[in-house]
Amino acid sequence: MAPKRDAPQPKEALSVPETASPARDTPPTTPRDHPACDDPDYSSTLSTDTLPSTCPPIAGDVPAPKETIPSHLEESPNPPPKPTTSNNPYPSSVIPGTIATVGPPPDSRLFDPEHISTCPEPLLKRIEVLSSYSNGDANTFALGHILPCATWGIADLYEDCSKILCNPKTNEPVNIWILGHITNTWFMKDGAPDSQCSVTVLPLSTRIGQYANTLLSKFSNLTLPPNEYDHGLIHTVHWQSPRSGGSTLFNSIYDAREVLKTKSSMKKLDISYLEKCALVLLETHFNRYRQKDENGQWTISRTQFELQAIYLLQDPCLPDSDHNTDSGVEIAGLTI
Repeated sequence: MAPKRDAPQPKEALSVPETASPARDTPPTTPRDHPACDDPDYSSTLSTDTLPSTCPPIAGDVPAPKETIPSHLEESPNPPPKPTTSNNPYPSSVIPGTIATVGPPPDSRLFDPEHISTCPEPLLKRIEVLSSYSNGDANTFALGHILPCATWGIADLYEDCSKILCNPKTNEPVNIWILGHITNTWFMKDGAPDSQCSVTVLPLSTRIGQYANTLLSKFSNLTLPPNEYDHGLIHTVHWQSPRSGGSTLFNSIYDAREVLKTKSSMKKLDISYLEKCALVLLETHFNRYRQKDENGQWTISRTQFELQAIYLLQDPCLPDSDHNTDSGVEIAGLTI
């Protein structure tokens, strides 16, 4: 089933009893060999709940008004090519079906200036770390730093990972971090959790947004054509209706406005905090689903980012209403 279209969402939280999600069905899939993957040079240490337990937390002050943007964080029109070194994680020979087939991603630390203009200096430093995060032990990578040999998983006796992008060494789903400002959310329908929720963000770099959509296109079957009208928005979805019935409101929302730590030690928030223009870090999986073709056969494969958790980094920085009381066009010398 394809993701639902975004729609305006009322700012309210609803307390709904949670129900356990059932185990996935395991179709009779024949396991296949995974491509080999050299160990990249990870800078992080062993983690808990996808975040490092021995490294200092990623901290910062409470968001403040506009600050001067460091020149090294601004995205230039024509960034220089990345130097090729012996530590380049991308293999010289690309294995079909892996992330490496999409090609080297853009530099995730070059941001569009207008997308970080409201971020104070401490938050900018955190953003720079988060945008280049790579932790092989926790199987967690920022978008643009995904394991090059990551590919579709396999089905075993316990779980079917054939529809999820996995680390071929462990057959564990790869966690992908996406930074961006919220443009749309959808959680509720007629006062109750809808069967599927969604969060759409505008990434801090247009090129990263385009790279995300390239992933969605390249890993689809039939391959989707490039969208010349695409503005780089990234759409994420999550099923709120367990197969056992009923609906459970998505609640993996964490307060990371001051520090980002392990999930178990962070304060949880409700959906009312997910306002438009808020800066968030989305934790996602990359998976695929089937669609019917024109003959009614399930031959089409599409991909999507499946939402796993949301970290609130900064509340919306909106213009002061005291300076925007007037509206309409001011026509000088108008006398009628």
